Amino acid sequence: MLLAMGFSTAAIIATTAASAAGRLMEASAAKKQAAAYNAAARTKEQIAETEASQLTQVSMANQRREQRNAAMHLSSARADAAAGNLLQEGSILRREEDLATRLEDDINNRAAMALREADHVRTQGKYDAWDLRARAKQSRERSRGALLSGVGTLFSGAMSAIDDARKK
Repeated sequence: MLLAMGFSTAAIIATTAASAAGRLMEASAAKKQAAAYNAAARTKEQIAETEASQLTQVSMANQRREQRNAAMHLSSARADAAAGNLLQEGSILRREEDLATRLEDDINNRAAMALREADHVRTQGKYDAWDLRARAKQSRERSRGALLSGVGTLFSGAMSAIDDARKK
């Protein structure tokens, strides 16, 4: 049958088949890549959320511990002031208020910084996941394009083979 069709028709069919097969393999690879990007995006989000949650928990635990330490430090300062008769400038109450305010501000600042870091980790994880999902979408589009190109190649090759056969 191939001999009856002629060499050019057989060459068209072989070239078309090879080209279409290549396009279909490209479509399959792009689809697999899209799935891998989506899986990586889910993993990235989960890791970032876990890390942010851990940072938040550690921050809260540190804040509670630092508040206990500040209370002990303030108690120690009160005991020192009472033992020394505090004949220095400023009243005992004013110095205790200043110390308590400085300690509380320091604790709150460290906790806020840790919470900002947790929020940054969470936000970066979401951005990275978004980027991976965008890449997955591009891969899916490449897959569709390659698939359509493969189908187009098959039709074009079939039409060329039909035209070539009609000419003979």
